[in-house]
Parts: sequence; structure tokens; C-alpha cells
Amino acid sequence: MNDAQISGEQRLRSRHRKFYIYVGIAMLIGFAAGIGSGMVGAMVERDILPTWLLWIVWGVVTVAFAWFTRDYFRRIDELDLLDNLWASTIGIYVYVVVFGTWYFFSDLGVMGPMNHFWIFSITMVSVLVAYVARKLGWR
Repeated sequence: MNDAQISGEQRLRSRHRKFYIYVGIAMLIGFAAGIGSGMVGAMVERDILPTWLLWIVWGVVTVAFAWFTRDYFRRIDELDLLDNLWASTIGIYVYVVVFGTWYFFSDLGVMGPMNHFWIFSITMVSVLVAYVARKLGWR
């Protein structure tokens, strides 16, 4: 069947299916990279592997992350790009508020020391919530 015989809906469905397969594969690779780099980090910490190896793994993971990010943005359309922009902007605002608040109150001794894992987690959850809200049409 050539492209002229395929409906627009079928082409869109095919495009979405290929995109979601791509995202799934990229997530699996990211998951494996996270586990692998964590294992290498643990082995370096226990002096099983040399420290320089950790830098090489970090470099490879960082380059792969940059490549997948670039490739992802080349695959999405203008609406997906706009949804990503909104979610990222909201995430940055949440980060500024959470980091600034925690820093301020921690500096005054009202709160404990800043926990960057929680700041990162709150930021990522806010990005996810904003992105899903955009996808559900809550503009």
C-alpha cells in the first residue's frame, strides 16, 4: 500500500506508534545506563574499579543523554514542543520557589539543611504534572 492509499488517521496512528516505541526504547536505555553507572560508581567506591573509569562512564552517559534529547526534539511536532516548553517553564518556576524557600528558611535555622534530591524530585513531578495537564487540554 503506498502513501496515497493510506488515510491521514492511519499515518498519524503509525507516526504515534513509532514515536512511542522510540520513547520506550530510549527510556529502557536510560534505565540501563542509570543502573550501569550506579554499579560502576559503587565499584569505584569500593576500590574494585579505578576512578578514571567513572569519568568515562559519566562522559558516555552525558553524550548519550544529549543525543537522545536532540533526537527526541527532532521527532516531535510544534504542539508537543509547546507542551514541553510550558512544562519546562513551570518546572523552572517551581524549582526557583522551592530552592529559594528552602534556602531562606534553612539559612534562618527554621528548616533543616537543603536536600537536593527532594528539590529535584519536586521539580520533576511538577514538570510531569504540567506536561500531563497540557496533554489533557487543561490550558
